[in-house]
Amino acid sequence: MAQTHTRTRRRGGHGALWKDAWRAIAGNSKRFAAIAVICAVGVMMMGALSSIGNDLRGGLDDFFDGTSMHDLTIVSTLGFDDDDIAAIRNLDGVADAAGQRTESAYTRIDGAQASATVSALNDRHLDEPYLQNGRLPKSDHEIAVTQQYLDDSGKRIGDTMTFTPETTATAVTAVADNTSTTTDSSEFDTSDTDSTTGTFDDGDYMIVGTVIDPNDIVNPSGPMALVSGAKTVYPLFVSSDAVVDTESPYTSVIVSVSGAKELNTYHEDYTTRVADTQKAIETIQSEREQARTNTVKDAIRQPIEDKLNEQKATIDALPDANPAKAVAEQKIADAEAQLSSKLDAIPTAKWIIRDRNALASYADVKTESEMISRLGKLFPILFLVIAILVSLTAVARMVEEDRQLIGTYKALGYTRHETMLKYLLYSASAVIVGGVIGDLIGLLGLPFVFTKRMLHILYVIPTYPLIIDWTIGIGGILLFLVLITGSAMVVCGGSLRLEPAELMRPKAPKAGKTILLQRIGFIWNHLSFLGKVTARNLFRYKSRALMVIIGVVGCTALMTAGFGMGNSALTLMPRQFSEIATYDVMAVTKPADHDKVQDDLDKDSAVKSTLPLHVESATLSAADGESGSSGSSSSSSDSGEKLTVQLMVVPDGESLDGYLDLHTTDGEPLTLKDSGTGDASGKAGAIVTANAAETLGLQNNSTVNLADAMMDDADIAVTGVAQYYTGNVVVMTESAYRQAFMADDASGSGTDAGSDSGDLQLNADLITVDGDDDAQISFADRLAEQDEYLSVVSTAKQTRDFSKSFMIFFVMIGFIVVMAAILAIVVLYTLASTNISERERELATIKVLGFRRKEVHGYVNKELLLLSVIGIAIGLPCGRGLLGFLLSQLDLPGMNIVPNVAWYCYAVAALLALVFTLMVEWATNKSLDRIDMVGALKSPE
Repeated sequence: MAQTHTRTRRRGGHGALWKDAWRAIAGNSKRFAAIAVICAVGVMMMGALSSIGNDLRGGLDDFFDGTSMHDLTIVSTLGFDDDDIAAIRNLDGVADAAGQRTESAYTRIDGAQASATVSALNDRHLDEPYLQNGRLPKSDHEIAVTQQYLDDSGKRIGDTMTFTPETTATAVTAVADNTSTTTDSSEFDTSDTDSTTGTFDDGDYMIVGTVIDPNDIVNPSGPMALVSGAKTVYPLFVSSDAVVDTESPYTSVIVSVSGAKELNTYHEDYTTRVADTQKAIETIQSEREQARTNTVKDAIRQPIEDKLNEQKATIDALPDANPAKAVAEQKIADAEAQLSSKLDAIPTAKWIIRDRNALASYADVKTESEMISRLGKLFPILFLVIAILVSLTAVARMVEEDRQLIGTYKALGYTRHETMLKYLLYSASAVIVGGVIGDLIGLLGLPFVFTKRMLHILYVIPTYPLIIDWTIGIGGILLFLVLITGSAMVVCGGSLRLEPAELMRPKAPKAGKTILLQRIGFIWNHLSFLGKVTARNLFRYKSRALMVIIGVVGCTALMTAGFGMGNSALTLMPRQFSEIATYDVMAVTKPADHDKVQDDLDKDSAVKSTLPLHVESATLSAADGESGSSGSSSSSSDSGEKLTVQLMVVPDGESLDGYLDLHTTDGEPLTLKDSGTGDASGKAGAIVTANAAETLGLQNNSTVNLADAMMDDADIAVTGVAQYYTGNVVVMTESAYRQAFMADDASGSGTDAGSDSGDLQLNADLITVDGDDDAQISFADRLAEQDEYLSVVSTAKQTRDFSKSFMIFFVMIGFIVVMAAILAIVVLYTLASTNISERERELATIKVLGFRRKEVHGYVNKELLLLSVIGIAIGLPCGRGLLGFLLSQLDLPGMNIVPNVAWYCYAVAALLALVFTLMVEWATNKSLDRIDMVGALKSPE
C-alpha cells in the first residue's frame, strides 16, 4: 500500500519536477547565459564560414550563368574557320559554340600608352560581358569598357576613344594574310610579310556602356591584383560589325556544354559532364587540326601558284632559242622550291582545349571557398572545448548547491534519470538558445555583411546569393547539444550515485594538504599571509585554476594569431621588396623598342643600374610523366592544376645580384647558374617560387611543364624552390630557355622569342633608381608616359597601394579580437562567479574578521590575476603556433604569407587579455560586496 502511494506521489510530482527544472534557468541565469553565449559563438562561426564559402561559389556560378560563360575554350596555333566551328557544334554534348575574335592593342590613359584587349561580341551571346551601365555595342564604331578604364582615363559614357593594334602580327595572322601579289622583280618572293592591318576598323569609338569581363573578375584595385604585379590590361568590347575582314580566322572557340548551366560549376557532376564533352571534342581534334593546316597552306599556295602559272604560259610562248626563256624558267623553278620549302616549314595546327580551371578567377574562388570552409570546421573546435568546460563548471556548481534537493528527490523515490532531467534540460536549453542565435547570425547576418562589404574588395561579381545550408546550422547545434548534455550527465552521475542520507548532509570541506610550495622554504617563508592563502587556494581548486588558464590561453592565442596575421599580411609586400626583389622599377617594352629604351636608360642620370631580360606570361603545371617535350599535344598535359606565372629569362653572363635575391625558405642562397644545368635526364632547369611549388607539389628535381605565350611547352627540371611572397615566378637562364624552347628554330617549330638570328628578344629591364620612394614613383610615372613602355611597375607604389587595399585583414583581426574577448570574459566571469559562490562562507568569515572591502577584493582577485598571467605566458607562444597553422590553411592565390609576429603584437595581445581579466574582476567585485555575512555563516538547516 505504501509503495502504491509513493508511485502516485511520484506521478503527481512530475509537474513539480518540471517546474523546478524551468526555475533553475531563471535562478542560474548568468551561468545559463555563459553556456548560451559560448555555444552561439561556436555555432555562428561554423555556420558563417561555411555559408560565406557557399555564397562565394554561388555568386560566381550565378554570374557565369548570367553571362553564358563558356565551359570549354579552344585555342589553336593557326586559328579557326567556320568549318571548325560547325564541326564542334555537331558533337554530342555541345550545346553551342562560337568563334571569338580578339586582338591585343594599345590605348591612351592619362597621356600614357596602356595595354588593352579588344574582343568582338559573338552572335551566339556566349561569354557576353556583364552590363553595368549603358548598353552593349550595336554598330561598328561603338565600344564597351570597364569601370576601371573610365576611372583611370577620366572618360564617361558618350565620350570617344581610340585604340591601336599591335604592329607585330601574330603567327596566325601573318601566315593567313601572306597572300600579297606583286609584279616587280620580287614577284616570285614567298617570304613572310607582317600584316599591318588590325582585326578591327580604325578610328574613334564611342563609349556606350560599362561592363564586367566574365573572364577576369578580380578587383583591379584589390589585394589580389596588387599581389600579382601583372600589368594592367583593359578589356574592350566592340560589335561584330567592327571586324574588318569577316573571313579572317577566329582566334579561339568558346563552347557551352549541354545541361552544364543547370549544374553548380564547382560540383563534381558539372566537372564530369564537361570532361565527357572535352573527350568528344578530342575525337575530331586531329582531323580538324590537319584540315585547318591544309586550309592555311592552300591560302598561301594558291595565289602564288596562279602568278607562277601566268608566267609559265608567257614563258612557254617564247622561242626555245630566246636566252631570257632559260633565265625565266630557272626563276620559276627557284620560286616553286621556295614555296615548297615555306609550306613545309608551316607547323601543323595545334589545339589546346581548356575548361574553366584555366581561368585564374575560377581557380581562385575555388581555392578560397575551400579555405573558408576548412576554417569553418577548425575554429568552432576551440569554442566547443570552452563550452564543455563552462558547462561542466556551471552544472557541477548547480549540483553542489542542490545536494539536499537531490537527496530529497531520491528519498521520495525519483529515479536517477528523473532527477537528472533538471540539469539536462538546463544545459540543453542553453545550447538550443545559443545555437539558434548563432545560426541566425552565422547563416544570415554575417554572410550578408561579408558578401555585401568584404567580397567586393576581392572580386567585382555584382551580387552574391544568400545560400542557407540548414544542415550545417542544425548539425552545429546537435554537435554542441550532444557533447554539452553529455558532460552534464557525467557531472550529475557522481552525485546521484550517493545515498539520500549522505546527500542531505552538508559536504565535508576538502582536507588541508601540504602543497609543494610549502616544501620550498626559501620561497614559502618569504610569502605574506595573503600570498600563502592564495597559493593554498590555487592548489586547492586545481580544476578551476586549470579552466581559467585554458580560457586565458585560448583568448591570448586567438588575439596573438589575429594580430600576427595582420602583421604578416601588411609586411608581405615590404618584405618582398626589401628581402627578395630589391630592384626599384620593372619596365616592359616591345622587343623592337628595347634597344632604344635601353640606350635612354643608360644615359638617364636617375638610373643607378639596369638588368635587361626577357619577360613573358607562361603557364606552369605538373608534368604528365617524364617524357614531355616541346610542342607535345596539349590534351596529354592539360590535366591537373595550372598556374599563370611570370617567366623571367636572364641573358647569359648577367647577374641577378642587386635585383633578385633568390634563396630557399630556409635562407640558403640559390644561384642563377643552377637553373641552367637541368637534371641527369638532360632537361633544362629553372628556379620556381615557393607558392607555385606548394600549389603543384613541387620540390628540387621535380619535373614541371612550362608553356610559353605562344603555346609551346616543355618539361623542365626544378633546380631550386625560392622564397617569394607575392606572385608566381619562374626564373631561367638564356641557355636553359634555348634548350627548352628554341632548339627547333631551324625547322620553324620553335617559339618566336628568338629573332631571325636566334638571339633572345629582350623586352624588359629591372632598374635601380636614385632617391627615396617618392623619387622612384616619379621616375616610374615618367617612363610610363613614353609610348615605348607597355608596363612600368614601381615597387614603392605597389607597397603603398597594397597596404591601403588590405582592409579585409583589419576586419578579420577585429573579428578575431571580438571572439577572443567573448571567450575570455565568459570563461573568466563564469569561473570567478562560481569561485565566489563556493567560497561564500569563507569570504563572509574574513569580512567578519575585519578585512576591508579592497582587501576582500584583493583576496580573491589576486588568484584570478595570477592565473591569467600564467595563461597569457602560455598563450603567447601558442598563438604563434596557431598563426602558423592558420596561415598553412590560408591558400591564397599568389600569396605566400609567412608568419611574422612583431613584438607589439605580443604586447597588445597580453595587454588586452589583462584588460579582460580586470573587467571581470571589476564586475565580480560587486558580488563580493553583496555577500551577507550573517546569512552566509548560518549553519545549514
